[in-house]
Amino acid sequence: MTISENNDLVKMIREELAGRAPVPLGVNKENELIRLVYEICRRDGKSPDLILDSVGIVAPKKERRGDFFRMAKKRLMRGRYPSYGFGREARLLPLKITGDHTGCRTWNFGLDPNIIFVENNVRNFVWTEEFLSFFPRAEVRGISTFRDGTRSISRVDPVTKYNRRVENLFLIRNKDAFVKICPCTKGCNRCGYWILNVGFGCPVDCSYCFLQLYSNAPGLILPANIEEYYDHVKRFDSKTTVRTRIGTGEFTDSLALDKYTGYSSKLIPLFRKTKNLVLELKTKIAEIDNVLKEDPHENIVISWSVNDKEIALEYEKGGATIEERIDAARRAAERGYSLGFHFDPIVYSRCWEDGYKAIVEEIFSIDVVRKNTVWISLGTLRYTPGMKQVAEQRFSDNNLYYDGEFLADIDGKLRYPRDLRIDIYSKMVNWIRSFDISCWIYLCMEPEEVWQRTSLDPSDRIWTG
Repeated sequence: MTISENNDLVKMIREELAGRAPVPLGVNKENELIRLVYEICRRDGKSPDLILDSVGIVAPKKERRGDFFRMAKKRLMRGRYPSYGFGREARLLPLKITGDHTGCRTWNFGLDPNIIFVENNVRNFVWTEEFLSFFPRAEVRGISTFRDGTRSISRVDPVTKYNRRVENLFLIRNKDAFVKICPCTKGCNRCGYWILNVGFGCPVDCSYCFLQLYSNAPGLILPANIEEYYDHVKRFDSKTTVRTRIGTGEFTDSLALDKYTGYSSKLIPLFRKTKNLVLELKTKIAEIDNVLKEDPHENIVISWSVNDKEIALEYEKGGATIEERIDAARRAAERGYSLGFHFDPIVYSRCWEDGYKAIVEEIFSIDVVRKNTVWISLGTLRYTPGMKQVAEQRFSDNNLYYDGEFLADIDGKLRYPRDLRIDIYSKMVNWIRSFDISCWIYLCMEPEEVWQRTSLDPSDRIWTG
C-alpha cells in the first residue's frame, strides 16, 4: 500500500469508530483502537466496516465512553491477538505513517556517496587513500572529529536521516570498543559470541533491521585504522582459553562494502595466526572476490543470513537473492572455507513451513556446502516497541508486522508466542538434521524454557569448536 492509501485507511477507521462510539473518544484511546483495526485490516485485507461488524462493534448504544472503549478494545484484541492473555502485553503504539521507502536511495551493490568526511588524523593513511580512489566524484571534507562532521549536515527527522545514510561516509580513527561481548538480550541464554567492531551502518535495507531505530548517525562509519586492530585482537586471543567465536556482522554487513574497504584481506591473514579465536564474516551479499583470494583456515568461517525466498525479496532490499547467496556459499566451500548459516529472523506466515523447508533442502542438498557447514543459528522475528513505527514510515507497503502475533516477552521485545516459536525451531531442527548434519545448531536470544522445549541437545548451549 502507498502512503496515501494508508492514510485513507486510517481516515476510514477513524470515521467508522466515530460513527459507532456513543461519545467522542480521547486521543490515546482512539489511537489504540485505530491501531488494532488497522492491523487487522492489513492482515486480512478487509475494510474497517467489515472488521468492526465482525467483532460486534455496531451502532452506538448508551454506554459511557469508558465502557465502550473497554468493550471495543477487548473484542479487537481477541481478533488481532488470539493468544493474548494474562501477563502478555501487545504495546499498542500510535500509527505514524508519514514516510515511504520511495524516499530511500536503494543500494545496488555499489556506493556512490555525495560526501566523504575524513578525520584529519587518518587522512594520510594508505588505507584512506586507497578507499578514496574508488570515489573520484565525491566531495572529501576534512574534519577534526566525527561529531564535527555531523554538525555540518542539515538536520532532518530520524527516518529521513537513515534513508540518506549511503550519501555520507565517515572515515574515522576508532579508539575504543574494538572487541566486546555480544549484547545478548536480558533473560536469554548467551551463545558466547564476541564482536569485532569494524564499522557502523549497513547499506542493505532490511525492513526488520534494528539499526533503523538504533542508529542516529547521518551516514556509514568506517574505521581507517584497521591495522591498529591487530594488537587488540592478539591481546584478546592471548586471554582466551577456549575456542571463541568473534564476528564483524553485528552493526554492519561483514562483506557488503568489502570491495572498497578490503577488510577481509587484512583480517583473514590475521586470524589464521590466532590460537583460540575464530573469525566469522557474516553477510547477505554474494560478491566475495576478496575472500576467495585469501587462503582458507579453520579459524575463518564465512556465513550467510538466509531466509524464505519471498521474504528475502520483499523485506531484504539490496541483499543478494537467496539463490545468489547459496551459490556464493558453494564457491566459498569449494575454496576450502568453513560455512555458517543464520536463519534469523524467521518470519511467520500461514504457509511459512513450505518456504523454509525448501530453503533448507536447497542449501544442504549441496554436498560441499553440507560438509563444510560448522554452525547454524535459528531466531524468529523480534523487535523493540518503537521499531515497528519506524519501519511503518519507511516501508508502508509491507505486512511484516501484521501477519503474526507479537507480544512482549521477558526482555521487553515483541515476539511471536513461545509455543509458536518452539514449533518453528523444532521443525527447522528436524529438517536440517534430516540431512545428517552434525554441525552446531543454536537459538539466538531465546530463554531457557524455549531451549528446553526445542529438540536440541541441552549440552549445545555454547560452541566448543
